[in-house]
Amino acid sequence: MAGALAAVTVGSVVVFDLLPGGDQDHNAGSDAASSASPGKSTPTRVEGSVPARYIGTWEGQATALDGALPSGTYRLSVHKADVGEELGTLRQTDVLGLVCNDVLTLKKVTAKELVVTSVGRKTNHGGCNPAPHTVRISPAGDDLVFRSESDAEGKPEARLSKVEQG
Repeated sequence: MAGALAAVTVGSVVVFDLLPGGDQDHNAGSDAASSASPGKSTPTRVEGSVPARYIGTWEGQATALDGALPSGTYRLSVHKADVGEELGTLRQTDVLGLVCNDVLTLKKVTAKELVVTSVGRKTNHGGCNPAPHTVRISPAGDDLVFRSESDAEGKPEARLSKVEQG
């Protein structure tokens, strides 16, 4: 397990400088060759951490089953975290007003997305999915796209707009 975590952390460091909208102190043209030098990272960043572009509170409407089923409102809160740490929460309010809350843990940072593990809180009602599942969060213009790989939930997706700064 420790070896796998180390590999994920090293992999995160390699691609971390390729993330769009990173910290303001980076040169715009510094993306080239970042992935060609394993183990190198910019000293002003924490290795494997959530880029500033993702920090804040995001909200939008979700659908499941390839867009066929409305899934209500998703509210995603993201704060600074390193790989292996909690990076935030997801509050899912379905079309009937029932709420499920998930805790999100950062698994991996890539040039295109954050890969996280989502786990339902133990205090959720019985209709919420308590099983851990993978979620991918990626930039889309000024928004974020949230994609769950949970078959039990119909693989919900949502385009989320920022409602609060982090």
